[in-house]
Amino acid sequence: MKKLIGLLLILSNIQVLSQNHWIRIEVDVKDMLNPSCNLNEGILDDGKVYAHLGLCSCLENEPLGPANRDCSNEELNQIFCTTQITPYQSRVWQHVVGNWGEQAEDDGIGLMTNEGDSVWSIEFIVEDYFSSLSQQNDSSIQFSQDLNPYTIGLVLRSSDGFYSGRDNGCNDIFITGILDYNPQVIQSTDLSIFSAIKVTMEESTSLHDYHSQLELESYPNPTKDKIINFKFKNRINSPMTIKVYNTFGQLVYSKNIVSINSNFYSCNLNELESGLYFLSLESEQKKYNNKIILK
Repeated sequence: MKKLIGLLLILSNIQVLSQNHWIRIEVDVKDMLNPSCNLNEGILDDGKVYAHLGLCSCLENEPLGPANRDCSNEELNQIFCTTQITPYQSRVWQHVVGNWGEQAEDDGIGLMTNEGDSVWSIEFIVEDYFSSLSQQNDSSIQFSQDLNPYTIGLVLRSSDGFYSGRDNGCNDIFITGILDYNPQVIQSTDLSIFSAIKVTMEESTSLHDYHSQLELESYPNPTKDKIINFKFKNRINSPMTIKVYNTFGQLVYSKNIVSINSNFYSCNLNELESGLYFLSLESEQKKYNNKIILK
């Protein structure tokens, strides 16, 4: 109980924020202590780890929905979402993204990036990720931009769901402090900090890194003909990889450029459907990220 009270004190200074919440979640399987739920120490045949994610906001299914909650009170709602951290039947799982029911799906939704040495990561904008549900069911509601994000629930799995990744008591993992960019990773087993997972957050209007936006201009954005032009502040004279992800974190486009050798490049994305995408341009010198809209 003392640990829970401490968490609530940390959450007491709430700010009204208008920016989106970019988040990066990184798990080091070597620090997961329970062999029953440590993703088999990261020894996976296909090297794939999926993040099954849920979000707590003010919105819930009836009879516990907005009619019985004051969504305008950020402080009370954040405290509510924190006190709902329990090992089983947590009400944090209101907005769920990830296909892991009776049979786990290897469909790329929630697929994490293998960083090597038993480390996996995933990054996304909270408001975009949870507003695009992978499946609609009785336990999941679509998140909308007029809501505030408070607490994230997290369970990891192998592609077939045979191996799972949970806290040291094999219970769900939770990330508090989402609204005010003060993330803490909590074990629902005993409300202690879970050191196997590191979380970083930023205020952002793109996938990551304000500063790189100042060095990269993409236009037109939105684009009707799906051709994006890139203008860099500095000349790029090294190989570059262009990657485009959808709002589920799936890689939907990738192209290797031998050398741009200029500060301008144009890319045709006409094979992609209209919608919101996250763009990543990676060179030996730098990584640039941006959000693009195809009409």
